[in-house]
Amino acid sequence: MPSATLAQLAFLLHAAVETPAAVTFVFMPERQLSSDLVASQVGKGSGTEVTLLLHNLGGLLASSVALSLVMAIWACTSASNSTLPGATSIGISAPLRGGIALALGGYHLFPCRRAYLRRKYSIGTSGRHRKTLGGPSVHLIVHIVCFVALLSAAMVDFDIL
Repeated sequence: MPSATLAQLAFLLHAAVETPAAVTFVFMPERQLSSDLVASQVGKGSGTEVTLLLHNLGGLLASSVALSLVMAIWACTSASNSTLPGATSIGISAPLRGGIALALGGYHLFPCRRAYLRRKYSIGTSGRHRKTLGGPSVHLIVHIVCFVALLSAAMVDFDIL
């Protein structure tokens, strides 16, 4: 049960962090780009291509949120099914849950890298969108926390911790 609780928290944390990101990438993709990049693409046609790529990323993030919510709910319902009248246990194996947590945790390394490089080279840190969803410093901290939570949940499910 303790590993299910850790996994549930890690999956819910991922969902909470990535939901606003998914919404921003799908509905306000220009907020993810520096003002300089947006200005350089005006009238060149490649701005549309960049927007489409950002929409794809937003869709992928939304899918990862859906998966995280399913995993959190699945872990909760399979743990409590024995108390529900007429319920059958569908269960989820710890290795499967751990593998999914590991995969989602691995994703968080990429936003960490992006946030670190944005901070280091002042990429997109000026202009009206510099603080989108907290800015690079907040992104770095939040994604490190998500990575550690999901990796820890995976390690517990794999009996490493």
